[in-house]
Amino acid sequence: MGNIALTWLGIRASGITAWGLLTAVVLWGLLLKTQLLGRYAHPMKLLDLHRWLGAIAMLFLIVHMVLLMVDSFMKFSIFQVLIPGLAPNNAWAYGLGSIAFWLLLPVTFLGRIRAKMGQVGNAWFKRAHIAAYFAWPIATAHYVLAGTDALAQWSLGLLFTATALVVMALLARGFVPAPGPQREIRGQGTLTPS
Repeated sequence: MGNIALTWLGIRASGITAWGLLTAVVLWGLLLKTQLLGRYAHPMKLLDLHRWLGAIAMLFLIVHMVLLMVDSFMKFSIFQVLIPGLAPNNAWAYGLGSIAFWLLLPVTFLGRIRAKMGQVGNAWFKRAHIAAYFAWPIATAHYVLAGTDALAQWSLGLLFTATALVVMALLARGFVPAPGPQREIRGQGTLTPS
């Protein structure tokens, strides 16, 4: 480790951490939507954790991008970091990272101010949230194509495990109906929807 720059290690660590946190954001969002945990996890606590993980993921992503600009070996400009296709090498792979950032930015920003914007804020947030769904597979592709550790055994294990968890949660979202409101029928007690 003697000749490896600390910024290079920081770029790798912050990128992998941002991707792992984004994976957790996706999983917590799906757990919230499917309510698979039932009474074991209160929806508001899941929502708070989903929001908190999203904010921390964005923080690590910004650290990742800043370190790319200050690294003495790679030395990206701000434009090369923010605009897909301008990276000095492997522009396609690095561009995917920029695209994932731009997909996450609106939902992060609108999530903080939507309550102040009323119905318009909710409508814009829903649109941004739908666009943000594409950030995880794009960020995963960036990790695989641009990450120097992507083909290491531990990294492959992480990628396969995370992908399997997201796929299982997506399948559960499609096949496990979310509980609806309970209704009471006279003389028969409370029924839950089937």
